[in-house]
Amino acid sequence: MFRPLITILLLSGLLLASPNYTVRVAVFKYSKNLERGLSKLPPALRDTIQTYKKRNRTFVHTIPTKDKKVLKKLLPAYRKVFRDAYISKTRLK
Repeated sequence: MFRPLITILLLSGLLLASPNYTVRVAVFKYSKNLERGLSKLPPALRDTIQTYKKRNRTFVHTIPTKDKKVLKKLLPAYRKVFRDAYISKTRLK
């Protein structure tokens, strides 16, 4: 009896949740290039970087946040090193 109600409430919470944002920094095939780029970032920005591997590529992005304004302020600093960086909506897993 309560199971369908709980399922509906959980799904509605996921659908109505506010989006998360991240800066998509870059995609690298070789780790040397990744390390070289990250070494050019200031330490405070370097601490916000996360990576994950998919097939033979390393994807680089920032820690997801709900505050897009903060990312807009930081985006020029990321673009000094990674000129193709951009803000993207993301879903947390």
